[in-house]
Amino acid sequence: MAKQTSTACIACGAATEPYVGEIWDDRYGSPGKFSILRCTNCGQMVTSPLLSEQDLPALYSRYYPRGSVDFSAIKREADLVLLPGAEATRHRNGTDNQGHYLVKPGQKVLDIGCGSCVSLLEVRNLGGEAWGIETDPNVRAIADHFGLNVHIGSIHDDPFPGADFDLIVLNQVIEHVPDPIALLKLVRGRLRPGGKVILGTPNSGSLNRLVSGRKWINWHIPYHLHHYNKGSFVRIAEQAGYKVLSVRTITPNLWTILQLRAYGDETVEGQPSTAWTGSGPSMPGRPSFVARWKNRFASRATGISMKMVAPFNRTVDALGLGDSMLFQLARADEAR
Repeated sequence: MAKQTSTACIACGAATEPYVGEIWDDRYGSPGKFSILRCTNCGQMVTSPLLSEQDLPALYSRYYPRGSVDFSAIKREADLVLLPGAEATRHRNGTDNQGHYLVKPGQKVLDIGCGSCVSLLEVRNLGGEAWGIETDPNVRAIADHFGLNVHIGSIHDDPFPGADFDLIVLNQVIEHVPDPIALLKLVRGRLRPGGKVILGTPNSGSLNRLVSGRKWINWHIPYHLHHYNKGSFVRIAEQAGYKVLSVRTITPNLWTILQLRAYGDETVEGQPSTAWTGSGPSMPGRPSFVARWKNRFASRATGISMKMVAPFNRTVDALGLGDSMLFQLARADEAR
């Protein structure tokens, strides 16, 4: 793939420059080398070359399959939301970075990119009416099994014509979209009066990204196309006709554990990383002495951090440096 050396920033229109020179899919091993470009003004980043909507189905059908489904496991996970203290547990674990947890009984919720449908079952358990959109055709079996309203495809298909929603949720989705402003404009048109969009996305201004550099797990190349910070996303939301009501950062504890594992792993293009399974390194052949010690250190640090990661992450989150951002948006013409 040809690399772009510059492109206009989608947030502010300024020029971009190379930030990470060469990077590839170190999670699943899809082929291809990419780079990261950074805006010289607002810090918004973009994967280069940028994939198109036409590139995505083949990529996701091969590397994000859900062909094997355990319905009972999905139900067990969704039912955790009903346990006493579930909200406190999510806060402690950093798993409250999902917008659908803000649903109120009786509200109509659309989850764009609903994945395994756990979120839709959680909305149902919390008293909401759940609707979903998902590109993966394997999700059809899950939706049918649980009697869920799920459109297999895109919001660009105009699913559920005539329906509007109190809450529209995009959980870790907007970073996968080639044209986020166009998507947000479509979403705005499906809101009921007074409705809100709740949107979670990785934070390229996080402490983990600053410390990890090229090894930051949320580059997630080539699946993550745009890499937002707080300021750049506010600009994008305003271009799409929204007012940002609130934003906070949240770091899932699991993400921190995976980040520690990634420090000790070395990968090559086309080779999936074993950091995601807890073993490593991923490079073929016998690793170097330095690589072996890096992996040993990361494994030891992972064990120690299991006890320390929660209070550390909650402190980082309070400082606005967490690895994920959760935005609440309202239509600009309604927000006062």
